[in-house]
Amino acid sequence: MENNNTKQIVGAIVLAGAMIAGAVLIRGGGTPGPAKIIPISKQVGLNVKKFNACLESGKFKDKVQADIDDGIKAGVNGTPSSFIVKNGAVVGMIGGAQPFEKVMEQISDAQKNEKESLNLEIKPLSQEDHIVGDINARIIIVEYSDLECPFCKVFHTTMHRVVKDSGGDVAWVYRHYPILQLHPKAFREAEATECAWEQGGNDAFWKYTDKVFEVTPSNNGLEESLL
Repeated sequence: MENNNTKQIVGAIVLAGAMIAGAVLIRGGGTPGPAKIIPISKQVGLNVKKFNACLESGKFKDKVQADIDDGIKAGVNGTPSSFIVKNGAVVGMIGGAQPFEKVMEQISDAQKNEKESLNLEIKPLSQEDHIVGDINARIIIVEYSDLECPFCKVFHTTMHRVVKDSGGDVAWVYRHYPILQLHPKAFREAEATECAWEQGGNDAFWKYTDKVFEVTPSNNGLEESLL
């Protein structure tokens, strides 16, 4: 009798387990598989096939390199490096990831006082540039940045706040300066932002760039599959 009872209990447990497993499968559950990687290009609404073809073509290598070469001529030796431009002339520099208050202080000083040109040459703004704000703003901040630089990641957020809080007085131009010795992946990521620009213009460039800075752990940590 005891053996029969034991068998009945074991049988009931097995049956219950089978019923639960079946219910989970019917609801689409079961053992979770690996998380699906959704590339940034898809997240920001680009045509992924066209984006990948652009990136593989290497068509924007020269454009990224041109930014680097211009930065070198201007004396950039680290990132982020930013130039304060007023009336077409460089009147100040912002070295590194300065805090919001310090950046605003330097901008205010440039606005209030007549500043002599620093005799630094950076290429003039053009349709090829990527800008947030009014291109005719009183102050233009031209930043040379590296997408895998942790300091650039912080400063990127700061500059968005600067433009937003400036009341239209400040615009921000982003130029590429990937430091290959430190961040070998950053050059290709810079190319990726240009492929986004090719599809969707300035708006797509900034959406893509913002997302890269949002998800990268920096220091060459972004998986290429995420591009």
